[in-house]
Amino acid sequence: MRDLMEFENYIFDLDGTLIDSMPVWDNIGYDFLLSKGINPPDNLSERLKTMSFEEAALYFINELKLNMSVPDIIKGVTETSADKYRYDIPLKKYVFEFLKKSADENKRMCILTASEEYYVIPLLKRLNIDKYFKKLITCTSISMSKSSFEIYQKAADIMGFEKEKTAVFEDAYHGIINSKKAGFYTVGVYDSNEKENMDEIKKISDKFIMSFKELL
Repeated sequence: MRDLMEFENYIFDLDGTLIDSMPVWDNIGYDFLLSKGINPPDNLSERLKTMSFEEAALYFINELKLNMSVPDIIKGVTETSADKYRYDIPLKKYVFEFLKKSADENKRMCILTASEEYYVIPLLKRLNIDKYFKKLITCTSISMSKSSFEIYQKAADIMGFEKEKTAVFEDAYHGIINSKKAGFYTVGVYDSNEKENMDEIKKISDKFIMSFKELL
């Protein structure tokens, strides 16, 4: 088993990995649909986990018969949560210390996220971690979603990262599966939102951490 210290490049998921934001998203789609007079299915959160905003909007339109355009749905859903990113959502414990340590070791780092740039950038600046990342890559900016394993290779290509020298940090079960499928060394990061998948996450991750403190 390779040691994490061997890797020169890090690709980080954002939500649930670096920041404690998953509680914000647990009910947002549900609440949005209710506000539009639509009764959401019981498994809505599970369905939305692997979708980009555009995919979720199309699902609302095609499957749940929401009479709105894709841009208006995305705007409505994201505006509901954007202020939480700008003002409230915290870093997970020991993330700042790990990022600083990694920067001091000349690791090259980027973020790959399904969240949107217009509210992620203010969050990164507020948390004083924007300086640590070479680039913020969003699913929207590359027209891909994390339901596709190819997105991890695409992010590496954009950054000029060699796969053999790159580690991916993910909290979500589907993200970890797809990162591994793409051939990347993958660090599984504990998040309470993925409790039901924890045994499988531990099995398939190259390395699993409950906290970034373990990497200091």
